Amino acid sequence: MQQNYKISETEWKIMELLWDNPNQTIGDIKTALTDTGWSESTIKTLVRRLVQKGAVKADNSDGHFIYTPMVSSDVCKRKETRNFLSRIYQGSIKMMMANLASESKLTEEETNKLMEIIDKMEGGDKR
Repeated sequence: MQQNYKISETEWKIMELLWDNPNQTIGDIKTALTDTGWSESTIKTLVRRLVQKGAVKADNSDGHFIYTPMVSSDVCKRKETRNFLSRIYQGSIKMMMANLASESKLTEEETNKLMEIIDKMEGGDKR
């Protein structure tokens, strides 16, 4: 399985469906995603991309394709989180949490505790 996949926002909808209900046909996926308004060809394209990326397996052993996720949601979420942190916050959890904390209604004590946890995660007290 390829490990350098990047799952697009639209592909996430398919992955979420397959994580909740593995072993789906294109028809099953289309029925489950009726609210998106996507055509069957759009769904086929998204599923094909996920298969090419190695995130989904296509099994045609019984005459029709059954699609199953090849990677767990936890693995994808961790990878996406690392990509987000790297792209937006130069890989710093501390920068991201400081930004979120500044926008929240945390008490000073809660903020300090959160920053202690982040310092430990990033390899020591840097404050």
